[in-house]
Amino acid sequence: MEFNKRDISLLKALADASLKRGDYESAARFFRHIAVHYGLQKDEVNRKNFSRRAGECYMHAAEKSKNPFNATMLYLKAAESLIECGDAEIADYCGLRIWENYIAVRESDLEVGSEEIHVLKLAGDFFFASGDLKKAAVIYGDAAEKSFRDGKLLLAGNLYRNAGDCSWRMGEIEDAANLHLKAADAYLWCQEYFEAAWSYCKAGFLFLYLGKRKEASDCAEKAEFSCLKGEIGIFLKDLSHVCRLLSKGHISEAMGLWNKVKLKLRKEYIQFIETLFSTSTKT
Repeated sequence: MEFNKRDISLLKALADASLKRGDYESAARFFRHIAVHYGLQKDEVNRKNFSRRAGECYMHAAEKSKNPFNATMLYLKAAESLIECGDAEIADYCGLRIWENYIAVRESDLEVGSEEIHVLKLAGDFFFASGDLKKAAVIYGDAAEKSFRDGKLLLAGNLYRNAGDCSWRMGEIEDAANLHLKAADAYLWCQEYFEAAWSYCKAGFLFLYLGKRKEASDCAEKAEFSCLKGEIGIFLKDLSHVCRLLSKGHISEAMGLWNKVKLKLRKEYIQFIETLFSTSTKT
């Protein structure tokens, strides 16, 4: 939303009044509105200046907060504004504080409900985006377990999937396989059949990479069941069949079907699955 000069003057006055009474969160919101306005105006100097001020105010608000979840949310907002204005070093400090708050929550007996799990998910997203996959995987996994215990199966499935993707990118294949299997089970229980089939396929291929053909075959069977229940057509149905054929050692038949399926996958998945064919021909 763009403002006129009078609006901007009012927002600045409101921000200053908020600062005077120590209401840093309100001041941050006003500065944030101003930064967005200047961004739309292509005024980079003022956009960065007010993004920085918003970030600093969010940090002050976070430091005053007694609730670690609320503080985490404020540090996330601070980091977003600080990254936008180029203050990566201070944004990294916010990341440190987010992690410390997570550890404090993990070691406490604080109640963790839907809103708190959402905050944990956003913290995981922050670390994933910043390239710290280890921290992201830990937070996603913890949030997934809490969601699962609370019966929030779709959310649990999404979080297990995110944790599994982090583990895969880090080369922790066994963890990735088990996390994708957990995601698939959660999706199946809440009747998200497409997601269930896809996650069973991913788990199956990861188990194949580990040489665990029995586990891979079980995953392929569950993927096919999910496709049947969800009336899912050729793409995932064929992919699950490729996994089953590989788990049984039927390499040439699997390769023939794979060549029809692979163009529908992302490059990274194609490369990974094709390593299984070369590995299987040597065993």
